[in-house]
Amino acid sequence: MKRLTIAIIVAALAYSGFWFWSASVQKDAIAHWFETRRDAGWTADYSELSVIGFPNRLDTTITSPRLGDPSTGTQWETPFFQILRLSYNPKHLIAVAANEQTFSTANGELGIKTSDLRASLELADIKSLTPERLIVVAEGLDMASTSGFTLKSNVAQISIDATATDETQYRIGIDARGVAGSLPGLMDIAQGNDRAIDRLTLDTQITLTAPLSRTTIENARPQLDKITITQAEILWSGLKLSATGEVEIGHGGTPIGKITLKLENWRAMIASERQDTRITQEALNQIELVLKLISGLSGNPETLDLPFDFVNGQIWLGPLKLGNAPIIAIP
Repeated sequence: MKRLTIAIIVAALAYSGFWFWSASVQKDAIAHWFETRRDAGWTADYSELSVIGFPNRLDTTITSPRLGDPSTGTQWETPFFQILRLSYNPKHLIAVAANEQTFSTANGELGIKTSDLRASLELADIKSLTPERLIVVAEGLDMASTSGFTLKSNVAQISIDATATDETQYRIGIDARGVAGSLPGLMDIAQGNDRAIDRLTLDTQITLTAPLSRTTIENARPQLDKITITQAEILWSGLKLSATGEVEIGHGGTPIGKITLKLENWRAMIASERQDTRITQEALNQIELVLKLISGLSGNPETLDLPFDFVNGQIWLGPLKLGNAPIIAIP
């Protein structure tokens, strides 16, 4: 019994030493990373850094972090950010962010508020922080920018999975409920139950110019090379809008390819909009006339198939040129 007791005490002391050593290594590594970023000319500050969770957890809390990349003019800050993990499973991390975050770019400022924001990250490689799977869940999401863009959602989940065949390819899934928002001059969807988008889902695969890793933050961000939309779907007041297609991202972020939209139950949507005041009756009459024309050409009066071609920096709907294609670039 005495030998067993001594063995237990020795094992406990050894494990305690291992935990405190691991906590110290993790704390020093994060502090060193911030210092390295400052040496590279970044804004990289925090007010406090702590690691707790003995005996089986290593929970890091960074208070008032602020990171700014001078090469892009992008800056992020939040009251706190936590990285939680089990001490014996370093490849699985849980990240918890404060309810308010701010992103500043050369084009303005974006504020993000949530009632709960968490992420689960599984790493393929610890040293390079190469992700294998990332799941982000946001409840009570409320985004607003100084340019007038807003986005709200009751609950939203984003998943990103690395593919086994190509280290630069990732499958992205999005599932959001109760979505509303506004784009100045284009749309304004309120979050009331009778007006918000019921559900938005997306299943797509992207190809980047370089794989995601720790250097994604430290150096120039990889850019999109190809986007393949397997299925995108919006359910809104009986209207169903779906999309499929593929575009390659050419020089300067110009998309090249085709995306086909399918619009179902559009007549019921027009009838519903006539009972609301978001769109004038004159505008609705014009929209209905155009949709009737397109549906007649497609051969199905109840369903619209709209093939959008991205060619030479322009968007085409059949023979009709709609305008300049958007520039797709990661800041």
